[in-house]
Amino acid sequence: MRRELGNGRWDKILIKRMTALSVADNYEEAKEEWIATGDVWWSGSYDIPDWVSNSPHQNYCLCGHGIVYHFRIRNTENGNEEIVGSDHINSYLIMRQIAQELKVDLATVSDEQVERWLKERVGSMKAEAWWAENGTAFTTMFDAVKEIDVWYNVYEKEYIYNPKYQRHEYKKVLRKKGKGTFGIDYEMASIVWRWNHPDNPKAQIRTRGYPNEKLMMDLSLFFAQSVSMRPAFEEWKKERKERLDFLEQQKLERERRRKESAERARLAQIEWDKGAPERERLAKEEAEKRRAAEKEREARKMRQHVAELALAPTPTFENMCQFYGIPTFDETYAGSAWEAEFLKNIKSRLSKGQEMTQRQLETMRNIMTVEPATPKQINYLRNLGWEGNIPSKTFASKKIEELLEKRGE
Repeated sequence: MRRELGNGRWDKILIKRMTALSVADNYEEAKEEWIATGDVWWSGSYDIPDWVSNSPHQNYCLCGHGIVYHFRIRNTENGNEEIVGSDHINSYLIMRQIAQELKVDLATVSDEQVERWLKERVGSMKAEAWWAENGTAFTTMFDAVKEIDVWYNVYEKEYIYNPKYQRHEYKKVLRKKGKGTFGIDYEMASIVWRWNHPDNPKAQIRTRGYPNEKLMMDLSLFFAQSVSMRPAFEEWKKERKERLDFLEQQKLERERRRKESAERARLAQIEWDKGAPERERLAKEEAEKRRAAEKEREARKMRQHVAELALAPTPTFENMCQFYGIPTFDETYAGSAWEAEFLKNIKSRLSKGQEMTQRQLETMRNIMTVEPATPKQINYLRNLGWEGNIPSKTFASKKIEELLEKRGE
């Protein structure tokens, strides 16, 4: 907590003079009339505000003591304004100003708020004065070396792939802490990191508003050294730019080839689409030819099997059919080429006196258990000239189809 006025020489003078400028005639009541305005001026600053230049005691507190920091205070009862130094801007004056500014009760203002109020105003004044005196030189040097700084004041951490340049490179990290003897074997901490790097929470541009002495010394040294570093730095920049230009040309070339390929594909598709009707016609003809050829193969097989089935049965064959309880079958029992071939093989087997397997027997019974031909089918076949047996509906359908095909109908 900043002290209240006591019994010291300068305190007594200030008490007397503040009371004389107040409405109340005693200090305990008079002090409550005064408030800090929030205005502060540092004597190191070139721009002198009117409330300082018009004061009869510039660079001196109301008590008469010499000062560097000028704090403006005001009497809220009669409007009188005065200047006091940092030793006499006591907590009550500041607390009252904070309470009024924040619209809170005076009792809720903390010591931390008072100290922060002072720090912000004093720091701001120092920063303004520093920039007025050194800002041009600092900005000139910083702008000249900031690129070289992040290239040179680094250390290599790991060898990794850089997708931007499409190659493996050492990852460079800004040096955050310097080491060695200044100007001799000195490894300087990055100036950019210390001054205004966005990832540095303690960057001086944000914490104090102007660079400290150490940073200024390093900047001045590095500014001088950067003259000899610049050729290598410019060569490094040139190589990286050429690399990016090369990659960009490759990208453009790939894009050009892609577009050309896409255009060729588009034109080819147009030609392909033009030929679609002809291809469909040829494919249809080819399919019809295949179906006709397949049908002809089936017909040949059917004729071959039927011819063998039509041969006169042997006594052995008849006996075996009787043994199995099946008709003495011939070609009329075949409803398809597959059945004709199966029956032919079974007839050959039985003619040799060989027994059928259980599966063969089941298949034979399925073939023999057939749906009889309809009277309409029988009449139609007779009209077509068929004189043979008509054992099943399937046989009748097949035979009608064959006879019509022979007649070209």
